[in-house]
Parts: sequence; C-alpha cells; structure tokens
Amino acid sequence: MLHQFTFKNFKSFKDEMTLDLLATSIKEHPEDVVTDSFNEKVLKVAAIYGANASGKSNVIDAFNIMKHLVLYSFQNELSSNRFQPEPFWFEDKAIPTEFSVIFSAKQDIFQYGFSIGQEGMILEEYLYQRDSSRVMEHYLTIFDRTKNSLEGTILDEIDVKNLLSLVESNTLILSVLSKLKLPTIQTVFEWFKNTPVVDYGNPNREFTEIRRMKNGRWNHPLIKLIENPKEKKQLENFIRAIDIGIAELGVIEESDGKSVVAYHQNPFTKELLQTPIESESSGTIKMLMLYVNIKQVLDNGGTIFIDELDAKLHPLLIRYIIIMFHDQRINPNHAQLIFSTQEVFTLDKDNLRRDEIWFTDKSEQGVSELYSLVSYVDEKDKKIRNDASYGKDYILGRYRSIPSLKRMEEFNG
Repeated sequence: MLHQFTFKNFKSFKDEMTLDLLATSIKEHPEDVVTDSFNEKVLKVAAIYGANASGKSNVIDAFNIMKHLVLYSFQNELSSNRFQPEPFWFEDKAIPTEFSVIFSAKQDIFQYGFSIGQEGMILEEYLYQRDSSRVMEHYLTIFDRTKNSLEGTILDEIDVKNLLSLVESNTLILSVLSKLKLPTIQTVFEWFKNTPVVDYGNPNREFTEIRRMKNGRWNHPLIKLIENPKEKKQLENFIRAIDIGIAELGVIEESDGKSVVAYHQNPFTKELLQTPIESESSGTIKMLMLYVNIKQVLDNGGTIFIDELDAKLHPLLIRYIIIMFHDQRINPNHAQLIFSTQEVFTLDKDNLRRDEIWFTDKSEQGVSELYSLVSYVDEKDKKIRNDASYGKDYILGRYRSIPSLKRMEEFNG
C-alpha cells in the first residue's frame, strides 16, 4: 500500500507537497482504515478535487513521471520527452525536482526517492527499508547515492566500481539494479511496475482501447476476461448492476483476429441482438475499460491512480466504485484508489472521511497547493467538522479550490 507520495518543484507545484494516505485519528468510517505492515493505519481511497488547471492532474502526473523513470531510465531510447519532469513553470531551472514515496510491500516498508537537476541529471537517489528489529520507527540504508558516491548495504551484494561504470548521470541506480535480480530491489521495482496510472481525460486512450477490443492481435485484457467463464460471469454481473443496457458480452473470430461484441435483449421478443463494441456509448466503453483496471487491482491488491475518474460517468457510478474499494468483502486485499475529479455528488460525509478528501488550489502567481480537508482551517481558524456539508461548502468556496469566475461584461470591449 502507498503510505505517502511527496514531490517538489514539478509543473504548477513549486513547494514540497505530500499526498498522505496514513489515516489520522478522526473517528468517522473506521471500516475505511486498514492495518498495514508495522501496524500502520492506512486509507484505501484518496479523492482529489479542484478547479480546471488547479493542479489535480499534475499530482497524478508527478507519480507517473516518477514511475516511468524508475522503469525505463536505464533504457534511454524509451525515456521520451513526455516523461521528462518539467520543473515549476516560473522557477529557476537550476532548482531540482524531487520525488519520494513511502510504501509497503511483502510485509516491509520502504522509502525511495530521487532529485533531478538540469538536463535530467540525477543529483541524489536513496532507498531505505524499515528496520523490523526496532520498536521505534527506524530505517536501514539500502543505498544512498549522491553525484560522486554510493553507500549502503547494497555494497555487500555488488561490485560498486562495476556498478558506477554502468550508471549514466541521468540513470537511476534502482533502474540498473533491477536487472541484477536482487530480492529487495526487485520488490521495490515490481511495486512501481504494478502500480497503474490511468488517464480517462485523454480521448486518444478511448480510441486506442476500441481498436484493441476490435482486433485480437492487440491482445486486449477484456478479451481474456470474457473467454474465462468465471471472469465473464463476474463482468456481466457488474454491467447489469450498473445498468448500461448490455445483457451479455462475447468474443467473435474475424479475419484479422478476435473482437469484443455486446448483446442487447429485444424487450419484445427477448432475442439477443449482437452489436459491435464500437457502437456502444463512450460512457459504456469507459466502464468496460475501467472494470479491467479495477478488477486487476482488487484481485491482487496494490494502488491505482486514475485521472479524471468522473469523465463520462454518472455520479452514482463513481459512488459505486468508491464503495467497492471501501467494502472489505469486495476488496479483501486492501487495494487503494487515488483519483482526481470535479464531480461533487460524492463529496459527502457518507462516502468519504475528511482525510480521504484532498483539494488543489492555484494562487494568482500560478503556484498550486495540495491539502486535505482534515487539515484545512477556515477563515475563523477552525477545522472542518465531520457533520459539515462538504459538497455544498466546496461549491460555495469555503475550501477555496474553485474557479475564480468573472462577469462577462469585463470581457466586452
């Protein structure tokens, strides 16, 4: 489980910000809190609200950039400009960008992070592991890398001279060590690899997914689910539960491979009518895509980041998904959902704890800020009570994080 994600000097964020999934001491919804490694109390959901261009997507993109660099910095040809971290837009380019995560995996807790300077140069990189032999919180240094040195217990397992000769200035040590199959390193590397980041605000994603569903040569995971009788039954129970009008899903053989098709029941004859998947609405396509992603993380545990979860979805469906993650029976492996949204129907004390609710806001200077509802203090220097009307108060601007709208007359010359 993810415990904390911290980043600094990234896009619209200038100062250090932390998305914290460690539960606070508040009492509401105790069933939403799980006990993780070392008895840490961790949340299963974090919802990020905010106005357009306030920085919501940048929070998720920051983790996505970190993940990509961990997985591919050793393969320079795969590290495109799209995945090079952009520093705060108005900041001195010499100031480094920083990323850090604390997470649990295989009953251990790790802290991993790095800072990047000009032209992608790695200025610092570190990996620590929680010491299980100590009662108080204490970390062992697996490795600590600066520009010219490397230290830590990893030196007992590798030849440091050979390692340093392999590592370019813009390559992460973790990315290189992952090739050596060292158990601790593999655990950390696999955690990043198995943490999906999904952007549902990108229309190109929907187009690509439809192409893959229509052509089996792309090996779409939805085809695998439908071809497994047990998985197919669970999927069809899901689509009936959310009432999108599909009676069944199937896979057919075509000249260019397998394709997903939907079946709708004629209300008069009860006959099932086959329709191509591309004939379904964008919202239906998204729900099928979303099911594949959510199914994987619910089955295996772990964390999923979703940008713009509300795009093309009814508010009740978003609430349904939140309930799935909170429900111990549906989510026995303590999977986590971190998502951004502008939909306020779910911004309610019945759906979310105050420490599960996060806001982004941008100053007049273009600097974004990330803060939780549980830590927010209003203009009277008071914290928000758990019986407040979160959604209504948010729309009224009580928590900031809303658009600063102006009258149209101001734009009439």
